[in-house]
Amino acid sequence: MSIEDYGAIDEGSESGSQSSEISEKYKAAAKKAGAGIKRTQKDEKKAKKYDFLLAKFLVEMILKKKYDELLDELFACLDAGYGTNFLLGILSLIYLPISNEIRKTNGKTEIDFHYEPTTSPIGFDDHALDPQIRERVNKWIEDMESVVALEVSSIITKRTLWLILYDEKVRVFTSKVFTFFFTELNISITESKSLSYSEFILWELEKSLKKNMPELQEKWTREGLEI
Repeated sequence: MSIEDYGAIDEGSESGSQSSEISEKYKAAAKKAGAGIKRTQKDEKKAKKYDFLLAKFLVEMILKKKYDELLDELFACLDAGYGTNFLLGILSLIYLPISNEIRKTNGKTEIDFHYEPTTSPIGFDDHALDPQIRERVNKWIEDMESVVALEVSSIITKRTLWLILYDEKVRVFTSKVFTFFFTELNISITESKSLSYSEFILWELEKSLKKNMPELQEKWTREGLEI
């Protein structure tokens, strides 16, 4: 998936039409998770190293006042139970140290982004984005798609998927991060356009998560992780 794939988002999308089926699926998953509480605790214990990584980057960002406007939405997502790596993936667009950590873990080269903002503000135009900006956004989307493979538990991944489907907080958070990125580049983007991109990216990520769940479960089994 890339920014070039962005198009009009149909309000009656596939996600909505499958809501009943997905609801039943996750009721069963929740029941299974409740019965396997000890297993979940093991998974959460293994996930602590990623929580510490998020805490490290949060401290760095909190010390920089310019990120203050994003903290309320980030903390709301944390309270809702989103996976740590997933939230790191969203933040990676605006904080390269996070992006480089994700890419290093996945064996990819670090991002080299040196776009010089114009002196005067310009409006966002998805058909005329500077190639550097387009590549940066595409790599961000790529990292968000791969970052879920870093989770240590299918329970955490399934919970994140459920939240993407039914929770509004992550849409607001992703939209704010998207807007922040362009504002830093002296590019103005409307709230509706930013939210539209947020919806599109999360919809694509939802499809990627569902598609890759069997592969991720095999990976966790090979590595001796609890599923």
